[in-house]
Amino acid sequence: MATAMYLEHYLDSIENLPCELQRNFQLMRELDQRTEDKKAEIDSLAAEYIESVKNMLPEERVEHLKKIQSAYSKCKEYSDDKVQLAMQTYEMVRIRTSETLLKTVILRNGAAAGYGRHFHSVDKHIRRLDADLARFEADLKDKLEGSDFENPGSRSLKKGRSQKDKRGSRGRGRRTSEEDTPKKKKLKGGSEFADTILSVHPSDVLDMPVDPNEPTYCLCHQVSYGEMIGCDNPDCPIEWFHFACVDLTTKPKGKWETMGISSAAPRCAARGGWARLRWLTGFHRRIWATSAPGTLQQRRPPGAATSAVSVPWGVRPRGGRALHAAAASLQEVVLTSERYGVRRLPFSRVSGCDVAFFERVMPGRVITNPEELKPFNVDWLKSVRGSSKLMLKPQTTAEVSQALRYCYERNLAVNPQGGNTGLVGGSVPVFDEIILSTVLMNRIISFDKVSGILVCQAGCILEKLNEYLEEQGFIMPLDLGAKGSCHIGGNVATNAGGLRLLRYGSLRGTVLGLEVVLADGSALDCLASLRKDNTGYDLKQLFIGSEGTLGVITAVSVLCPQKPKAVNLAFLGCQSFAKVLETFTTCRAMLGEILSAYEFMDEKCMELVERHLKLSSPVTGSPFYVVIETSGSNSTHDEEKLNNFLEQAMTSGLVTDGTVATDDKKIKMLWSLRERITEALTHDGYVYKYDISLPVGKLYDLVTDTRARLGRSAKNVVGYGHLGDGNLHLNITAESYSHSLLDAIEPFVYEWTARYNGSISAEHGLGFKKKQFIQYSKPNEAVFLMQRFKAMLDPKGILNPYKTLPSAS
Repeated sequence: MATAMYLEHYLDSIENLPCELQRNFQLMRELDQRTEDKKAEIDSLAAEYIESVKNMLPEERVEHLKKIQSAYSKCKEYSDDKVQLAMQTYEMVRIRTSETLLKTVILRNGAAAGYGRHFHSVDKHIRRLDADLARFEADLKDKLEGSDFENPGSRSLKKGRSQKDKRGSRGRGRRTSEEDTPKKKKLKGGSEFADTILSVHPSDVLDMPVDPNEPTYCLCHQVSYGEMIGCDNPDCPIEWFHFACVDLTTKPKGKWETMGISSAAPRCAARGGWARLRWLTGFHRRIWATSAPGTLQQRRPPGAATSAVSVPWGVRPRGGRALHAAAASLQEVVLTSERYGVRRLPFSRVSGCDVAFFERVMPGRVITNPEELKPFNVDWLKSVRGSSKLMLKPQTTAEVSQALRYCYERNLAVNPQGGNTGLVGGSVPVFDEIILSTVLMNRIISFDKVSGILVCQAGCILEKLNEYLEEQGFIMPLDLGAKGSCHIGGNVATNAGGLRLLRYGSLRGTVLGLEVVLADGSALDCLASLRKDNTGYDLKQLFIGSEGTLGVITAVSVLCPQKPKAVNLAFLGCQSFAKVLETFTTCRAMLGEILSAYEFMDEKCMELVERHLKLSSPVTGSPFYVVIETSGSNSTHDEEKLNNFLEQAMTSGLVTDGTVATDDKKIKMLWSLRERITEALTHDGYVYKYDISLPVGKLYDLVTDTRARLGRSAKNVVGYGHLGDGNLHLNITAESYSHSLLDAIEPFVYEWTARYNGSISAEHGLGFKKKQFIQYSKPNEAVFLMQRFKAMLDPKGILNPYKTLPSAS
């Protein structure tokens, strides 16, 4: 039976291959066409320059040459993308075909005895593929040597993941050592460039594992099998090695490190199978499974009783990212103004005199280069795009004040921007608004260890603040999946909720004071560090959640809780959403004060995380999953309470499977399954995102009704979120943006939400995408009062226009 299943799996892999090849060839054709278009553009620009250079001013010459250089860079980029895509395509065919033939032959003939008998035919096929690659390399080298487009410069040979990402998934990617890591090299000519490209093996360019359902390990880049050993060196880029690959026969005593191991170490020639779940000693403190009503037994994976060595499960390599990036780069995000039919308000346009003024205020921190501005004009979801031609990077409140005072006088629209991690289009321009970035306002002003009050500038990254506070024995009162990029000023401006709201409350309670610059440049200093201040109106509340439409937050005072001494995380499987709700009720009653988070996700979310991010879950086969975090000051007390709850949940049938982690590293692994759902969704296509508050009992009904309404017109409809806060994240994916699909979703989702007295935005804000639907959550009188506040604080409407509030009639 197992043989039939594996055989069916590989035959399915072959059937999918032509479709993937067709897609890749189409992408290469598009790259070819774009390259040719850019060549024609360069020829045209060059001819124009030669014809009129004598009559050009020096500034015009420089500008014209910049255009030529920009066109050339694009041309080079398209060529590089095509080379990478071609190698990926070849490796895809080579790996899948050889693996399929080899394993099909073995499976059909029953055992290892068949391996030797039939390996020759498979090896012959692989040699034929290698010969095809050699011919391809020769042709490619000839073409590159004869290319007319040679220019010195540097370029990363491997695209897709940043160095930070590689470190983040240490030991589970395709890297083997520092020598194997691609470095940026000078491209002094076509021949050298060809040698550089062709020296990289296709498997190094193809950033995905041999089997898309299995992580790779070790120096040999193969799946886990046999006996493996973990490296105790925290700086080692690989965490798990096959014994044979590091010349081990038995497990050494004490710590074992691989400082002397290099890429020259023996490669493992064997190919292992894959398992649904790997066992890691010390990771699972206890795993339960129901054997009979009212009993508990410890659950082990197949073969655990006879295996003496543990094999890791956890974060798989983020395979396939390079291919995804290549495909995505071909599709420029449609301008927001075009997609949504927005009309530009009568603001002034930026002139050379304006740029000169800003250069005097903040020299060297004024960005006008179109290439540098691109990522700041597009939101993180790649769903909206502006056309700003100017970005300012102030470092102080005084510089923000000067910039806004000038913009107010000149009637120049301004788009405040933090980490640009917003999900409703509120952080990027709609037209050509000046981007005011807080990226350089990242100074911690003070921290009081007695009161736990932190004062910092608005551009501090949330994760960095948390790291700083942990050294002092404290933590930030909020935690988000985007914590590595988001700014605290943006968090406050959107009143971000996150994973810890159940325990520490919202920012409206933990933010003690703000420093804000108003539209006319006047600075409002309400940066109090007092827990209690009952003098007049609480003005800071006006700016929390205002999304940069009433003022620019430049500094924040926030109350921080002490770092818990004991943290536990339970990852559990439930058979229905009703069980998820019952589990929450039981959990809240039995865990009480140590409960810090209760998250849920459906099985579709887990499928996407596993498929697109190659993450592995220790708990499978359940329609719903919950993440329960406890944090307290006494580990023995907390573990006892958690174990009592888990025993109750299992014996009563609320939970059917689960795992518990207490180690920081393992806790982060489990949290990544929940935190990276948003990232996984972006790899599934265009995402329609809805951030809804509802009565907890109705939370998942919206997902079910939406799925039934859309049917096959949507690729996936998933639901996850902060169940403890009554916050649902409803996400719908499609191959591309579709106006007809949007019409089917909206206003249906908002009407459904309003019917049960919910909110159409629980924590993301309204931004650009949701502003016209505010009436589903707020009465007309409230909206009118908000518009009056806006008119009073920003009479010209220059701060983040087109966002948060519908246009006043």
